[in-house]
Amino acid sequence: MIRHQPFFDLLGSLEVDTPPWQATLAGLAVVRLVDSARLDEFVVESDWTGVCAIVESINVLASGNPLRRPLMKVMDQMRDDHRNWEAVAVELFSYGRTLDFEGSWALAADVFGTVADIARADRNPKLAIDATTALGGAARRSGDWDRSAEGYAEAAHLASALGDQASGLTVRVGTANTHFAKGNFQAAEGILNEVIKDAVASGLDGVAALALHTRSSLASVKGDYAEAIQIGYQALAKTSNSSAKDAVLADLAESFRHLGMHDVARDAYLIVSVTSRLQWVRWQALINLMELDFLDGNEAAFDNSALELRNSALDPRLRSYYLLFYGVGCITFGRSDEGRRSLEEARDYAFKQKVNQVGFEAEKELSLAVTNGVRGTAGASQSVDTPSIPAEVNLVARALTHLRELALSSPHALG
Repeated sequence: MIRHQPFFDLLGSLEVDTPPWQATLAGLAVVRLVDSARLDEFVVESDWTGVCAIVESINVLASGNPLRRPLMKVMDQMRDDHRNWEAVAVELFSYGRTLDFEGSWALAADVFGTVADIARADRNPKLAIDATTALGGAARRSGDWDRSAEGYAEAAHLASALGDQASGLTVRVGTANTHFAKGNFQAAEGILNEVIKDAVASGLDGVAALALHTRSSLASVKGDYAEAIQIGYQALAKTSNSSAKDAVLADLAESFRHLGMHDVARDAYLIVSVTSRLQWVRWQALINLMELDFLDGNEAAFDNSALELRNSALDPRLRSYYLLFYGVGCITFGRSDEGRRSLEEARDYAFKQKVNQVGFEAEKELSLAVTNGVRGTAGASQSVDTPSIPAEVNLVARALTHLRELALSSPHALG
């Protein structure tokens, strides 16, 4: 197999000179430069024109593209006169994480594999554990079960050899996620409960938060949204990583939405929209708020969010969802012609950018618009302290409302 085959495969499926093609090409150029420099430490100095070309390929990316910053940081480390390979690998790992968050799992797995190679060669076991654990997760999400199992197995072996309990438990969460993905909920739940117990007993809050978040997701998939909220809030309380907080809050919002508590879901998304350190995460939260606005018939708020997003440098996935939700919202509010135009644009753009799920959803909404005409609004959402909602859930709702007020008054207060 050709090294970095996933990058070549994706490039072959994309239209030349489109933003996704440019981002993929820039990423491939960076990881291939890293490979070359590992074999010849003077390649960066000797091929300075090639290095300049790579930097220019990154500069072409829109300022709002989340991949631009980590790729440039890798290049900064590569061009440093006193190159530190651990620093290069750490920045490359950040690039892999961004790919993973964006859903480019095959590319992320490839990048994590490169980081693991560097860590092994430089005898950096902690970085090797982190890289192989991340590799296991990304490969699992891409459906490559064998490579996922190999990554987790290596990470578990290294963690055991080092006596690293936190890393060992983290790998077990990954294994539970594999059972979860395969539909073996009982096995996943058993592992997660053991990890939570051991992590809490050892004061490993970060690991406990990771396991609690997955446990919350499991409850949500089973349709027990009240339990998902209670466990998810426990995860939030133990989470210090900002990206992890964003993910937990987004999942809490989704569970509250399923319970009909749209006001609380809005609180959670608002927190993310003002506190996240990542611009694309803030945009994603705003898009989710647009959906809540048309579900609740709040046309003014819907238009305000749409106006803020309209000219933003959204990546293809976010722009596809923006166009979809804007179209559905317009139809909901009786602006049928405008809504159909947006849905048609969402369909065409999503299929062109290979965001096929959104393309199919846009087609479905267009069909509904033709069949049923104007979409009906969802009506008023439930308020906090609705009798049918468990008291524990209402406590979480009030806590999120307080966090929203704190976030709006001081975005950095939630850290």
